[in-house]
Amino acid sequence: MLLKLVPLLKSKKEENVMKKNVVLKYLLLLVVVSVMAIGFTGCGVIINPIPTTGTVVITIAGSYTYYNYNIYLDSWSNKIGVTSGGTFTATGISPGTHTFYADDATWNWYYDYNTVYVTAGQTSYLTLYPW
Repeated sequence: MLLKLVPLLKSKKEENVMKKNVVLKYLLLLVVVSVMAIGFTGCGVIINPIPTTGTVVITIAGSYTYYNYNIYLDSWSNKIGVTSGGTFTATGISPGTHTFYADDATWNWYYDYNTVYVTAGQTSYLTLYPW
């Protein structure tokens, strides 16, 4: 019975070869995982949000451009800002038709208004000529 067990025992050489194989397999697994981690970094899906508002750039032109102008959206009572250097950029404007009003911030003598169509994700341009 003892003689039958002897062939089942592995030699030291075979054990060393098996240990080397296990180490090589783990090393190969580590290399593959590392390469995949480096390769897939930054490969996330980029989803651009769908724009829901637009932008309007208002330019003051004509004889009285040296004044700063109050800018109103859709009514004289809804002031949204003051021009600087003859321009004003209105952001976050809902899509559709809007009327922009301008009057000079100093004397309230010079004014103008006009309508522009705003598209989501787009920039619309409007020129006003206060007199």
